[in-house]
Amino acid sequence: MSGRVVAIALLGSCLAVLACQRVNDDSRDPHDLDDPQGEDRESDSLGQVQRYEFGTTDGQELSAETQRGRVTALLFVTTFDLASQVAAKQLNQVFHSHRPRINAAAVVVEGAKYAPLADVFRSTLELSYPVAIADLDLLQRSSTLGEVRSVPTLVILDAQGREILRRSGAFRPDELDRWLARGEHP
Repeated sequence: MSGRVVAIALLGSCLAVLACQRVNDDSRDPHDLDDPQGEDRESDSLGQVQRYEFGTTDGQELSAETQRGRVTALLFVTTFDLASQVAAKQLNQVFHSHRPRINAAAVVVEGAKYAPLADVFRSTLELSYPVAIADLDLLQRSSTLGEVRSVPTLVILDAQGREILRRSGAFRPDELDRWLARGEHP
């Protein structure tokens, strides 16, 4: 068995244990708010310039200022959710076909104590974009992105930082391509 397969199996086991542990935790779990419909939602912040600032797993800053000037895809995920993992990989795939014209980043919606898991999430899935971590309270305090009601949630911002699309649930790479193109050529 290759080292990569073992690492993925080990990550899956660790994530399952932590997911079970968090169910009994008193903290707010974004997965409790999960929307199985995967529908687009109208957002109060559509068309508004967004402000956000989060720390990444490698100690950098992910903010509206560091991302401004290009269309940006922000993906809100959790480490223990399979749909989040699939969405992160699909974003990575599309990101490579649009780079350097767009920015992409994931925000793990979990407590700061899970930062090591967020880093394992990034490295195991071989994501080539930044991964930040922010619990629901920090997300509300450090951004104008509005409420994230489910994971995965994709928010696309135009080059000026205005929200042009918000999608909860699964998406296909061809859909993401179309959404990004709409942001690149309004």
